[in-house]
Amino acid sequence: MSRVEDLGVGRRLGLAFLLVSLLIGAAVGAGQWGMDRQAEINARMDQLERVEDDIQTFAYHVADATSWQGLVVADAGAYGGEQATAPDSYNRVGLMETEKALFATLDNAHVQYLTPAERARFDELKPAWEKFFAEDDKIVELLRQDTREGRAAAMDSINEGAGGEAWEVGVEITQTLQKSLGDRIALLEKEVGQVEDTGRRVLWGTLAAALLLAAVLSVRVTRSVVRPLTVVMDALARVARGDLTVRLGMTRRDELGRLGRALDDTVHALHTTVTALTDHSDALADSSAHLSRVSERIA
Repeated sequence: MSRVEDLGVGRRLGLAFLLVSLLIGAAVGAGQWGMDRQAEINARMDQLERVEDDIQTFAYHVADATSWQGLVVADAGAYGGEQATAPDSYNRVGLMETEKALFATLDNAHVQYLTPAERARFDELKPAWEKFFAEDDKIVELLRQDTREGRAAAMDSINEGAGGEAWEVGVEITQTLQKSLGDRIALLEKEVGQVEDTGRRVLWGTLAAALLLAAVLSVRVTRSVVRPLTVVMDALARVARGDLTVRLGMTRRDELGRLGRALDDTVHALHTTVTALTDHSDALADSSAHLSRVSERIA
C-alpha cells in the first residue's frame, strides 16, 4: 500500500493543491525576481547615462572652446591683435563663457557613479583644462603683440606646442571616460537581456512543471478514488441481487477503506441474520410438521 493511499481523499487533494500552488508561487517569485533585477539594472544604467551625459556635455564645451579660440586667432589676423583679444570682443567673450560652462560641468558632474579608476581619470580633467586656458592666456598675449612673429608663435602653441598638448590630454581623458562608460552601459544592457531570458525560462519552465504535476496528481487522485468506488458499487449491486458472500477485503486506511470495511461488516451481519432466520424457519417448519402429525394421531 502506498503512502498516498494511506492519506484521506481530502488530504490527497490538499496535497496536490499545495504542490501545484508551490510551483505557481515559484513561477511568480521568478517573475518578481526578474522584474526586481531589471529595475536594479535600469537604475544603474540611468546613473551611468547621467555621467555619460555630463561627459558628452563637457565634450561639447571642449569643441566650442577650440572653435572660439580659432576664431580669436582669425580675428587677430583680420582686425588686429588688440581688437581680437579685447575683453568685449565677440569671439573672446564666447571663449570665456565656454570656459565657465566647461568648469561648471566638471564641478556638477555625477562623479559618485564612477568607478575608482574612472574617478582618477576624471580628476585629471580639471588640471588639464586649467593648463589649456593658462596657455590660452599666453596665446592672447602673443596675439596682442599684433606682429607676424607673435601670431606665428601663437599658432605654434596651438598646433604643436603647450596649448595643443594640453588640449590633447584633455580630449584623450574625455574619450577614455566615454569609452569606459559606454562599455559599462553595454554590459548592463547585455545583463538585462540575460535576466529577461533567465526569468522567461524559469517562469515558463515552472508553469509547465506545475501544469504537468497538476495533470499527474489529478489522474492519480482520480484513480485512487474512482477505482475503489467502482469496486464498492459493484459489490453493492451483487448484494442487491442477493449475493451475501461478497467480501471486499480493503486494507486502505482512508475513507474509502473504511467504507469497504463497513460494507463487509454489513454484508456479514446480513448473512448472519439471514442464516439465523433460515435456521429458525427450518425449525418452525419441523415443529409445524410434528404438530400436524400429532394432530392427526389425536384425530
